[in-house]
Amino acid sequence: MPKGYAHAALQLLLGASSLAIAGQAIAQSAAEPSAPGLDEIVVTAQKRAQNLQDVPIAISAIGAEKIEQLGIKDSRDLSGLAPNVVITQGTVSNSAAVFSMRGISNGGSESFGVDAANGLYVDGVYIARGGAMGLSVMDVERVEVLRGPQGTLFGRNTTGGAIHFISRAPSSTFRLKAEAGYGNFNAWNGKIVVDPGAIAGISTSFAYSHSERDGLVDNILQPSDSKDPGARKSDAIRAAARIDLGGTGSIQYMFDWSRISGTPLPFILTNVSNGAARPPVIVNGQPVVQTQQAPVAQYLAGATFANPACAALAAPSRTYRHEVCNNVLSHALDKSWGHNLQVQNDFDAFKVKSTTGYRFWNSDTLTDLDGIGAFSGPAFSNATLFNGMPASLLQFIPSIPAAARPFIAAAAVPSITQDLFDIDNHRRHKQFSQEIEISGDTNTLDWVVGGFYFWEKGSEDGFQNSGFILDTNSIFLANFGPLGPAFAAANPARYRMVQTRARLAYSTSAESTAVYGQFTFYPGGRDSGLRLTAGGRYTWDAKRMLRVQNGAAPLAVPEAGDAKFSKFTWNLMAGYDVADGINLYARAATGYRSGGFNSQDPAITGTNQLGSFKPEKVTSYEIGLKSELFDRRLRFNVAAYHNIYDDLAVLGPVTNAPVGTFATRIINAGKVVYNGVEVETQAILSDNFSLDGSIGYIDIKYKEFLAGQSPTPGAPPVNIASVVTPGFTSPLTANAALNAQFPLNWGSATLRGRIGYTHEDGKYNFSSSIGSPFNEQIKGDAIDLVDVQIGIDGIPLGNAAGEVKLWVKNLTNAKDFVRSIDYGQLGFAGGYYAEPRTYGVTIGAKF
Repeated sequence: MPKGYAHAALQLLLGASSLAIAGQAIAQSAAEPSAPGLDEIVVTAQKRAQNLQDVPIAISAIGAEKIEQLGIKDSRDLSGLAPNVVITQGTVSNSAAVFSMRGISNGGSESFGVDAANGLYVDGVYIARGGAMGLSVMDVERVEVLRGPQGTLFGRNTTGGAIHFISRAPSSTFRLKAEAGYGNFNAWNGKIVVDPGAIAGISTSFAYSHSERDGLVDNILQPSDSKDPGARKSDAIRAAARIDLGGTGSIQYMFDWSRISGTPLPFILTNVSNGAARPPVIVNGQPVVQTQQAPVAQYLAGATFANPACAALAAPSRTYRHEVCNNVLSHALDKSWGHNLQVQNDFDAFKVKSTTGYRFWNSDTLTDLDGIGAFSGPAFSNATLFNGMPASLLQFIPSIPAAARPFIAAAAVPSITQDLFDIDNHRRHKQFSQEIEISGDTNTLDWVVGGFYFWEKGSEDGFQNSGFILDTNSIFLANFGPLGPAFAAANPARYRMVQTRARLAYSTSAESTAVYGQFTFYPGGRDSGLRLTAGGRYTWDAKRMLRVQNGAAPLAVPEAGDAKFSKFTWNLMAGYDVADGINLYARAATGYRSGGFNSQDPAITGTNQLGSFKPEKVTSYEIGLKSELFDRRLRFNVAAYHNIYDDLAVLGPVTNAPVGTFATRIINAGKVVYNGVEVETQAILSDNFSLDGSIGYIDIKYKEFLAGQSPTPGAPPVNIASVVTPGFTSPLTANAALNAQFPLNWGSATLRGRIGYTHEDGKYNFSSSIGSPFNEQIKGDAIDLVDVQIGIDGIPLGNAAGEVKLWVKNLTNAKDFVRSIDYGQLGFAGGYYAEPRTYGVTIGAKF
């Protein structure tokens, strides 16, 4: 971990605070008028509009101006902008994302049998599937990042936290904004947003955006730059209509649609196995089975590549590559669309709000997952095992007639042309949700009660095509007694490949129902400075899975699973205003992540029933300080937390998957303790300069991790907590940005600039080297990114205001290894690198 960067970020944050304090002291001593302070940030994290500084939970809020300045287009662009929040790209889909908040991640699985551990909401509607969590968003008013379990008001599957995108409501007056941009990799984009103004009392808003770019890495087997890895094209539409009801209520309907097509970033081969035996390892005095790997290194060494230029790219290396060989021309297409209806009214004594959501997501992917092209080499089959063996040895095989021995001895070992791994996957998903909130307030009490219903249905039809390498000498040595060494010595092709085709086809459905309530009491009235909150939620979940194939052939009898889960989660909070602008708070809360099904697990022995894993539970304790000092020129918030997880749901490779296939599964590992601290600050340094930043650190201690497989059949799982590594988690995250603005002598034109730095510690992607042999070698790099934006807005254009902006992402062109896959028994591993430096110009106008 690059501690120098951590210290630099912390010093920058503290230094900014010192500058703000010193600057304010000078201003006060000189009796000069105070400059305007930081803007108040209003959030709705507690189901009502509140000042962020008054809410006793850790929240980061990103407003529309910053969203626009940073070019945030989807949830993945939020990574590192809030402490202890890391978002990792998907592997095969254009809209997939892996969220990690306070050390709790979604695990990288996109199976419909597994729920996310961190909730994503768009205008109050829960996005259920991790494969759709990178959805495009536009015309956003703000993003709220809620850290820590949100089990009372946001419900299940928020054990790590929740992210809420909140769209801008239609304007009752005419509004038009248009922009266009161009950048490297032949990237260009355009967007237009228009609010015609209220017509017959109905305010509407319409938005359309388009973006596209060429690939970032050259696939030498693909002549078109627009189809190279990293190429993408997206279109998005949003429409909204709102009507006010008598000044006390409103009805608002929103429709969104997006289509993202392109070629996923390339998988880079970094490690291959030599097939060496991996005997059981001793953990805490007990033997634990390790994943055995195929001898890929030896096979590739003797293979002939279909395209000779691919041979050099087949050498495994952890280095960024400008060229790859994808013989399978990867492509991904994701479509999502949805309806959102919100009805609310203020009845004076109480308010009622209804939010109805209906969403769809379709995903089709064809992906090359080795990046080295097709190659030819010896093929394995039982019928040709003895081809090329001397007739003097074949005479000892009773099943081979004497007349056939010369022909078999003269026969060549057949060959096969294949790649290591590719997939073809098709997913379909739809969901419906309905939430009713009833709230009210008095001088001493805020309250909200509600009910929630959610339904979803999804299906996955996926095909794996892998080349599994066999050491055929092991067959002779294990089965031919004293003749084994002689057959092994005469073997004309020791390493042979089996083409393994497998299909996973299943459908799922789920229902969830909940009731909740939360009450905040103000002893002595709202001005007393003391706030006490209590809340609770009861959730009922029912899940079903029907599987028709899990391997090479369809199942004779479909396999099915039904499971029900329920849980009460609660929340206790206290806040106290120590002084004007200084608020202390304490919080204890619980969270619950629903159980589910592992789509690739075998059925329960002797049945066609699918087993389920249990829910994940968390109890969290948090204390914090929120402060605004020196005429609100400095905002300084800090939080510390202690989280205890039981039955933590973790992702790992299947150690007993069918030979030649790769599978992952969720297990309930046991007890884990998370301790962390977070700091966020904003400071106005002068009329022209301001600074914002954050830093977060988390320490994870595994107390129990029952994932070890004993070599003794039927023995209970072994606790391997002492060797576990947390997946998709950066122990240290930090970001800092210096902002500048200079009014120009040109109407209301203003020159604005920002330089930002983001750090994320390197991340493991799997839980141990026992199940993932290359776990240590493929740990991600520490990410250190510098982004820059500079532009002029408010340029006089008659009745409009123009703007122009230059931007650079990844200024230093860092080549960071950010996500990895260990294919376990298949015998190889690799991963993905972050996008290279991108830059461009954007011009626009507002009317």
